Amino acid sequence: MKKIIYLLITIILITGCAQKEFEPKNPISKTLPYKKYKELYDYTKTTETFGEKEYRLIGKNKIVYFDSKGRKLGNFKKINTNLAANANKLLLINEKKVIKLPQLVFRATQKGKKIAIVFENNAFGVYSLKKNKLVFYQKDDDVVSTKYLSADPIFYQDLILFPLISGKIAIVDAKTNSFIRNLDISDEFILDNIIFLKIVNNNLFMATPKKLVLFNPNFLIDYKSDIKHIIDDGKYLYIFNVDGSIVKMDTNLKLIKKIKLPFADYFAPGICKGNIYTITSNGYLLKISPDLNVTVYKTGEFETDEPLRIRGCKIYNDNKVFFIE
Repeated sequence: MKKIIYLLITIILITGCAQKEFEPKNPISKTLPYKKYKELYDYTKTTETFGEKEYRLIGKNKIVYFDSKGRKLGNFKKINTNLAANANKLLLINEKKVIKLPQLVFRATQKGKKIAIVFENNAFGVYSLKKNKLVFYQKDDDVVSTKYLSADPIFYQDLILFPLISGKIAIVDAKTNSFIRNLDISDEFILDNIIFLKIVNNNLFMATPKKLVLFNPNFLIDYKSDIKHIIDDGKYLYIFNVDGSIVKMDTNLKLIKKIKLPFADYFAPGICKGNIYTITSNGYLLKISPDLNVTVYKTGEFETDEPLRIRGCKIYNDNKVFFIE
């Protein structure tokens, strides 16, 4: 009987905490300038998110895409600097060239005459623009995944690293186009796709929503937490956790500073002129200095039930673009 009572108390406490929201004591009132657009395109969480006037509705159903420079992409959605995808086809924007591939494209990165591709079926491959064909293709295990905040493949020294939907990193030799090995950094029994894969200050980092790993050929150092977002300023990593904590680490994963804003639920943060900006689920704008000093602004302008993202000094929300500075 006592066990049941303790269980009920625990459930009540957890439920009560889940219903609470971040409420600062003395927020500063702030009005942000903004510009309205008839249409903002949300590229979804799996690709680049938001851009002004990057698509136009032609007729009732047909959508024609454009990039931020006004270049017409047709039916292709931009996924990074020089690549746009449409089902199993990739558009090389600068070259105005379309290549057809055997599977639906999920993520892709180009370096020189090679394109590293992760496919929707959890396969990965290397396309050679010199030979005009896939010079490497391999399929990993079938998975069911939310594909939340996925990372791009990267070229690292003589290697290509593919962040797979299954939470693994597939490593391929960039010179011989041959498979080397998989790195599985997801927790046991949990399918976590890769949300962060980046070289920061010459160190390679990879992360799932449960773990951030510093990769070295001889060892791995990790930081475990319930991670929501990770960003970097080129020197330090800033980790936004589900419990409202913000952690600053150097590129050896040494803790520099940690703060906690109780019950804060963050939208994807961005860096503007050296400071980090994010928005809480109940609409407060946070300005976070590199030393993790927080200034809280109350604007009353954000529609947090609508898609909301920060890129640089712009906040994209619903049909508005807000300018931070």
